Amino acid sequence: MIASLPWVPIVLAGLAASAAVQVQAAPPTGEVRMPPAPHCLDARGVRQVEQATPGSIAVRGANGQAYRVDFSADCPGINEAAEVRLDAPAGWACGRPSEQVTVDGHRCAISAVSVIDHRDFAEAARESSRQFATTLPTVTVTGSAGQRSSPRRTFHGTPEFCFATRNVRSWSEDPQGVVVETNPRRNGGHRYYRVELGGSCSILAGANEVDFQSGFQNGLICGNPGDRIVMASSGIQGDGRSSTPRFARPGCAVMAVYPKQ
Repeated sequence: MIASLPWVPIVLAGLAASAAVQVQAAPPTGEVRMPPAPHCLDARGVRQVEQATPGSIAVRGANGQAYRVDFSADCPGINEAAEVRLDAPAGWACGRPSEQVTVDGHRCAISAVSVIDHRDFAEAARESSRQFATTLPTVTVTGSAGQRSSPRRTFHGTPEFCFATRNVRSWSEDPQGVVVETNPRRNGGHRYYRVELGGSCSILAGANEVDFQSGFQNGLICGNPGDRIVMASSGIQGDGRSSTPRFARPGCAVMAVYPKQ
């Protein structure tokens, strides 16, 4: 990518493979780039793109900051596209009339760019993943006798809105809910997560040990239906499972998970 080009297109390839796309498009080493305005997105450093609604996308920049990019008109299909291209003058997307996103050859004008927090990005990413899972084509799996066939259509959890129970190191309570410490090497570089609960949780009063139960029984806590924090008799369970029947222990619903700012 040449710094002197007036237009810097960023190609985000492989969206059909996953709703969360990692893009390596950082500026050359040593180059200092100053945004024309505080809300502008560096188009050269896009790491992740998520679409929860046709009218906008959520973008994670190279510096970890999250942004919302609004379109002048609905621009659906980004989660399933083979190629998504962001065109912005001098590599900065700020919401100017000259900026656009091209989705498999279809151009979508950008109307606004704004900074969002980790919670808003996690919400968009979670909804994006759910929509991506439901739009995947049904695949019939043929197996030998005794094997069960099922379509490959699942919810895609990412470290932007999930943590793995096996990587939990500790937890603490504060006025906003619960903060969980994880292994950052195993959770996309995120060490602390904010866990929002469905109201006050009496089991946390004086508790020293808790367990996390995954509603999908996959060892991930994402705010999915059935995700809970429950009383534990022998500390945090590394695999999120217990010999105690599910939902037998007192607990509280987990409503949302996102990296702590």
